[in-house]
Amino acid sequence: MTTRERFLIVAGLVVGLFIAGVVFGVSRFIRPESSAAKTEEMAAAGYETGSENTSNQHQGHQLGSATTSEGRQPSQSAQLTEDEQRSIGLQTAVVHHQLIRRQLLAVARVEEPEAQLANISARIGGRIDKLHVDYTGQPVRRGQSIAEIYSPEILTSAEEYKLALENRKRLGSNAEPLAVSGADELIAASRRRLELWGLTPQQIDTIASSDKPQIDLTIYSPASGIVSERKVTQGQYVNAGDVLYTVTDLSTIWVKADVYEGDLPQVHVGQAVEITSESLPGTKLRGQVGFLEPMVNGQTRTIAARIQVSNPGMRLRPGMFVQARFVLTSQRELAVPRSAVVDTGTRTLVYVAKGNGEFEAHDVQLGPVGDDYYPVLAGLRDGDRIVTEGNFLLDSQTRITGGMSGMFGGSKEFNQQQAAPDAAQFKVLFRSDPATPQGGAEAVLHVSVQDAAGKPVTDAQVQATLFMPAMPAMGMAEMRETAVLGWKGSDYEGRIKVPTPGTWAVTVEVTRGGQLLTSYRSSLNAK
Repeated sequence: MTTRERFLIVAGLVVGLFIAGVVFGVSRFIRPESSAAKTEEMAAAGYETGSENTSNQHQGHQLGSATTSEGRQPSQSAQLTEDEQRSIGLQTAVVHHQLIRRQLLAVARVEEPEAQLANISARIGGRIDKLHVDYTGQPVRRGQSIAEIYSPEILTSAEEYKLALENRKRLGSNAEPLAVSGADELIAASRRRLELWGLTPQQIDTIASSDKPQIDLTIYSPASGIVSERKVTQGQYVNAGDVLYTVTDLSTIWVKADVYEGDLPQVHVGQAVEITSESLPGTKLRGQVGFLEPMVNGQTRTIAARIQVSNPGMRLRPGMFVQARFVLTSQRELAVPRSAVVDTGTRTLVYVAKGNGEFEAHDVQLGPVGDDYYPVLAGLRDGDRIVTEGNFLLDSQTRITGGMSGMFGGSKEFNQQQAAPDAAQFKVLFRSDPATPQGGAEAVLHVSVQDAAGKPVTDAQVQATLFMPAMPAMGMAEMRETAVLGWKGSDYEGRIKVPTPGTWAVTVEVTRGGQLLTSYRSSLNAK
């Protein structure tokens, strides 16, 4: 590379760096001006910019937003007149301490008690000659004959027992003691073998006294209950140990209730439970928790609680679905009715009456509900007066208006206008042309005023005001438009601009000589 080429490369690098520095400096100089212009443009459009020079109107919007700059929930309140309270059915009650009886409801199913199952087995092999119990569900009693089985071994053992008895009888009392002892031992061994094969003492005595050979062995039920399973048929050959029947004692039943994980701390062994069923209207069965299963159902996230219930008369049957009501401890706590609570999903609110028609939302912490009352953990005090009916309408309005606003008229100041003492003596009719005006355009308002005799009032001063409350969530300030209407021969008429689409509250004031004759309220829908 020559000296000239090296010089050109270095010169090119220097020029490039100089141009890059100029561009960077110009951009730094221009950007603040653009940001300032954009901030002024957003402020003019009514958006919150975060600048220190925001107007009072914008500061008011910030207070009405969802959260304050410190992250705390702002006070949410509304001002209602007595007429407005009556129109929404608003009712209040005083918060106080009271006894709350809690209960836990769970879906449950009736099952066979595992501890009360009995299997009836064959103690010796043979053929089933006869079944006395031949269908599932048949009730049996303890000691009832249920089947007869033919076994050659029984016949042989019965004959051996009879021979042992006859041998002992032939020895008499003068025989050698050793022979007598041997004969007695043979009798005892033969009898013991028959007992082990399931023969009762009465059956063994019958063998000894009967001249006929014992061919069939009668099997007796060792337990009372319901035959839940029959595993043999007549004529079937069985081996020793084969199960013939399964009998379930249903005098005490198991009820398994599905308890959710969150409710598990309220359930314990020995706890009283009430059982109700649609098949037993008006009947409550009582039991107690006997066992809590150690495993959680992975699909339903529940734990089975086993409840032991006395079941006289077979009122509960395995497979039935019932409802379990766990009886929980009761105690006196600060409580609010269930109807007073407004759950927004992110907040739990109760509206407190502050007096003079003002209602303020309070965030509360509540415990588990009981007797339609929630225990209050935080957020209220004993003696507070709260809204119990109409609170959902109240909450919806405060969310729409975002601050101290009335249900039907707008702001607090807008609702507190002085009523005319003779308002009942005048009748006001209001209409707009068009009936549904266009937002951003003008409409013609028509008002007619009549006195108590029905005659038109022509010498009054009429003023109409359109009002829409603030909507901070949408960045909208409170809007108000006023027009003076003049007498046009048949009614009072005037033009007014409707700024935006929506529902506008309309107030018409009729005065004469500076004295208010009457006022009228209506609404106007703009599209």
